[in-house]
Amino acid sequence: MNSKKTLARRALQRGMTLVEIMVVVVIIGLIAGVVSVQVFGQLEDANIKTTQTQLKSIENALDLYRLSNRGYPSTAEGLGVLAAPKSGAPVMSEIPKDPWGNDFIYLYPGTQNAGKFDLMSYGPDGVQGGGDDIGNWSTGDE
Repeated sequence: MNSKKTLARRALQRGMTLVEIMVVVVIIGLIAGVVSVQVFGQLEDANIKTTQTQLKSIENALDLYRLSNRGYPSTAEGLGVLAAPKSGAPVMSEIPKDPWGNDFIYLYPGTQNAGKFDLMSYGPDGVQGGGDDIGNWSTGDE
């Protein structure tokens, strides 16, 4: 009779251990879900800040190009002339892509920056508009 009680206790203990493990797994899953939402939010902010830094770097390169060539490149020439100019030394070794893998958009003369150029990334969605575009002009809500 003692062996039946021992077997019953062991079976009960195994069931409790399984339930406890399931509860712990669920709790870990919930915590991981909350943390991942926070991390992905930070990743998106980091991508936006990286884009703004890249825009500033390209802007500086365009200003150097203007000093050497007495004007900004045309929209048709694009940003490629910064790395492979028709004459003189390159201003940049290569033109970076935005953090989402897309080319930056360059327009001269600019529509947002009168007398200068517009430089932008279409943002995470890669499509013009939608409120996530990042440009070298002030939006007024900074």
